[in-house]
Amino acid sequence: MLYIILPTHYKEMGITSLIGVGVLLSVNRFVRLPLNPLIGFIYKKINFRTGILIAIFFSGITTIGYGFVKEFEIWVIMRSVWGFSWSLFKLGAYLLIFQLANDTNRGSFMGTYNGLYRLGSLFGMFLGGLFADLFGVALISTVIGLSAFFSLPILYKYVPKSLDKEVTTKNSPALLANFKTFKDRNLIQIFVTAFLIIMLLDGMLTASLSHIIQVKFTERVDILGLIVGAATLAGVIQAIRWGAAPFVVSRVGTALDNTEKKSRMLAVFLIIAFILLMIIPLNIPIMVWLPILLIHLLVSSSLTTIIDTVFSNAVSKVTNKVFTMTSFTLWLI
Repeated sequence: MLYIILPTHYKEMGITSLIGVGVLLSVNRFVRLPLNPLIGFIYKKINFRTGILIAIFFSGITTIGYGFVKEFEIWVIMRSVWGFSWSLFKLGAYLLIFQLANDTNRGSFMGTYNGLYRLGSLFGMFLGGLFADLFGVALISTVIGLSAFFSLPILYKYVPKSLDKEVTTKNSPALLANFKTFKDRNLIQIFVTAFLIIMLLDGMLTASLSHIIQVKFTERVDILGLIVGAATLAGVIQAIRWGAAPFVVSRVGTALDNTEKKSRMLAVFLIIAFILLMIIPLNIPIMVWLPILLIHLLVSSSLTTIIDTVFSNAVSKVTNKVFTMTSFTLWLI
């Protein structure tokens, strides 16, 4: 939601410039650098369900606060707390999938996970962009923030209280031995590739999409005679992306499970994403530009599943699993 509404409603939210917007959209990622090692330690000390519960609580509270806070310093604190919550969610998901999956279905599990959790992005970006334009930021922030707490019954019914000891503690090397991970050339290549995918194809484009539309096609865009705001259009495009993602990325994950040439598949999708990204800045009609943008976004979602699967296959062969997973999430800032 915030990636859609903040670039176009920043004055309403108490931000004075687009520089402040960029800081707020990125600060939650920077705080993960020191926090992610702490998250791995937390999951070793508390039960798994409690970690997810903490993440739900703080993510809901901070989202509600987006509609009411006007001070930049408080905004920075809220975005930092959200970064902490996101790290709990992300590492928790990796740990759970690693416990449940094996080499024959890991891609399918990763694809299903990436598709389903992005349904939240669907509702957040679509409803956020639409209702922020119509009713203002405070209302939609409150509604979406409160909706996070509706997941609590699902948490207690389906999420296990604890994971197998083998996943979090058993056979874990000493601290200094863990850093030998960074001598593994294959893992380092995976880390760097994941960082570039998240930075270029997800973070930068997602954060600036509504502003790109506003600059290229004006703040009010004419779509077949229908005038829509830039934030609304960006929200619709992202909503279509996340609505299609469960079907697209799960199929990509299944295809990964059925091939031994996962690196080649990764390379093909990277080339496609590069070509499409070069087309997006061109001055072309909006009815041509929008389908190209949508295909690029779906390719980006597929790349996330591919790199997650490649990484999970690699981490299954190491003993310091929590440390390696934590190190991987550091590259997903």
